[in-house]
Amino acid sequence: MASLWKKGAGIGLGAGLLGATVLALRLRARPTPHPSLPDIISPSVFSRRVQRTTRGQIVYHVSGEGEPLIFLHDFFPGAASYEWSKIYPSFSKTHRVLAPDWIGFGESERPDRLLRAEDYAQCLREFVRATCGGRRPVLVGSGLGAALACLAAAQHPELVARLILFHPIGTAEWAKPWVPRSLNAATWSRRGRQWLYNTRFAPPERLKKWLSSRRSPGASLDLTEAVSVFSSFARQYGAAWAVLRILSGRFNVPPLPRLGGVCVPVTIWLPEFDAEKLPEAAAHAETRVDRLENCGPLAPLDQAENLTTRLQTELFQPMRMVRN
Repeated sequence: MASLWKKGAGIGLGAGLLGATVLALRLRARPTPHPSLPDIISPSVFSRRVQRTTRGQIVYHVSGEGEPLIFLHDFFPGAASYEWSKIYPSFSKTHRVLAPDWIGFGESERPDRLLRAEDYAQCLREFVRATCGGRRPVLVGSGLGAALACLAAAQHPELVARLILFHPIGTAEWAKPWVPRSLNAATWSRRGRQWLYNTRFAPPERLKKWLSSRRSPGASLDLTEAVSVFSSFARQYGAAWAVLRILSGRFNVPPLPRLGGVCVPVTIWLPEFDAEKLPEAAAHAETRVDRLENCGPLAPLDQAENLTTRLQTELFQPMRMVRN
């Protein structure tokens, strides 16, 4: 009897330990909640929500009712939907405004695995289907975010009603401002890329210098807030992974991928210095290219009033098709 009791106790203890181990693993696998962020990240009238996709969790800010309007930020160290935060609140009275952080950036999940451009396009498709209630949104994107919006619209024609793309760029030109030719060799190894990120990308003083180089001519925006926000995101755990994949050459996308397959109206806003950058856009029958005077790549922050007015015109006036 005693031996049976000991055997039973041993089995019970073993089952208990196994259960505790399983519970611990489940808790470890659960996404770690991010600390609350100040209203400068997103206005207080916007709700912070999480949407699961097959590629990872997306954190987004949402407010308003009406036709969906989605703002997609660029890719860079510390990038987040904050890039459009001076503009998108103006549209919450007329639209359902959504401002997501791309996977790998901002508050969204940062998976340590390769995500291709096609993965991001699929992720955007799933996000739209889950959050837009069957309506086709207008996508407003910048930089690499604009390129991915173009790719998603080409792959999934039913996805969007319209594209408005600010300063679309490809990965080929993305790294040029960050990595001097003398340091190109450092990108050949993972350790070298990590060193570049820690020394030339993430430090606040480096981000400030890079943001300053993207200012609009004559802009007087104080960069203190932007540097604080972007550098905070850039130094969080896993924030380097998406940037390192671009540096490794394993993530590639052109400025306007598969534009010929996009069957919705496209408006492209080019900063003044970028005016002759995208001649291929003129060949697309439903594309209009607007050259923005006195605007640089940082215009969503330092020319927010100007871009807000332009976007209001785009949204509330009939589409004017102009061949360039």
